[in-house]
Amino acid sequence: MRILLLNPFHATSHKGWADALVKHSQHQIDLVTLPGRHWKWRMHGAAVQLSYNTPELSPQKLEAEQYDALMVTDMLDLATLRGLRPDLAKLHTILFFHENQITYPWSPEDEDLKRQRDQRYGWINYTSALAADELWFNSAYHQRAWNEELPSFLYKFPEGKELPLPRGSQSVLPIPIERIEILAKAPRPQRKGAPIILWNHRWEYDKGPDEFFETCRQLKRDDIAFQLIVLGESYARVPKVFAEAEKEFASEILHWGFAPDRKSYEAWLVQADILLVTSKHDFFGISAVEAIAAGAIPVLPEGLAYREHIPENEIASLFYTDLKDCYTKTKEIITHLAEATENIQQTLRQHILKYDSQKCVRQYDRAWLRKPNS
Repeated sequence: MRILLLNPFHATSHKGWADALVKHSQHQIDLVTLPGRHWKWRMHGAAVQLSYNTPELSPQKLEAEQYDALMVTDMLDLATLRGLRPDLAKLHTILFFHENQITYPWSPEDEDLKRQRDQRYGWINYTSALAADELWFNSAYHQRAWNEELPSFLYKFPEGKELPLPRGSQSVLPIPIERIEILAKAPRPQRKGAPIILWNHRWEYDKGPDEFFETCRQLKRDDIAFQLIVLGESYARVPKVFAEAEKEFASEILHWGFAPDRKSYEAWLVQADILLVTSKHDFFGISAVEAIAAGAIPVLPEGLAYREHIPENEIASLFYTDLKDCYTKTKEIITHLAEATENIQQTLRQHILKYDSQKCVRQYDRAWLRKPNS
């Protein structure tokens, strides 16, 4: 098969996903991208930019290439694209949801939320889904959250109860993660000193930094020794809790800030003993998967995508329901770390290998083959 893949936000996890598909697929995938910046503008403008300003998508070139399918992401206004380009509208079209703006928690500092302009991005996801032949989600949790929340979202609008739900078929295709096998087999250094707690997410509101550092604060109040590795990318607006925590936990910090390269990032991961996750949402959670592969024992919130990453018999001990339970689980793991570590690490690291790039992309290849040629 020959597949045209449009990735209008080609950065971070979206870039890794697209690059892995191109690298490992048995099919020919032609990737067309826009830089991964200005996400709101991408949702509004990418369809127009790709339709008129992209030589790879000129009508003459598309006629010569004879694609079997078109695949786009949730960052693209697919309804506008198909309206502007009837030649692309003829292709069997798959919409891949990395995230969706209907169930994504907005930062209280975002101006669009304050001015009640946040619904427009969920609306673009909705009309894109109406225009697609198929909807693919990166986790079963994501698929379920979308389907459960979409009717309530539509009811917010005048005559919303009369609006149709998308009729395209749905599938779940996990994110392929490069180098996960290397991480899962990397030797872990012998621990010296107190257990090491890891943060390896974006420095943003939706990842729950206040709850993370509050749990660390409670451990410190109770004289439970620990060390901290704080990784992850920061942007223009960093929650103020990070600056406060850098001072407050100065004696516990082993590393603070974005790792300069992949090798450094992985070296820090394999040193961590405990992955404390306090995210308010995660449709998949690549950073959590990578940390688990590296051998960190996770403490995870119920109700998000993380259950799909953990063997069923380990769920009771690793998941929490509220911040108090989070602290209790974290304290329990620290207290019994030495006796429990080896067996659970081996189990979790083996289980997480299901996200190896080549294994995952084979699932995509089989899913594409189920689609009729245009």
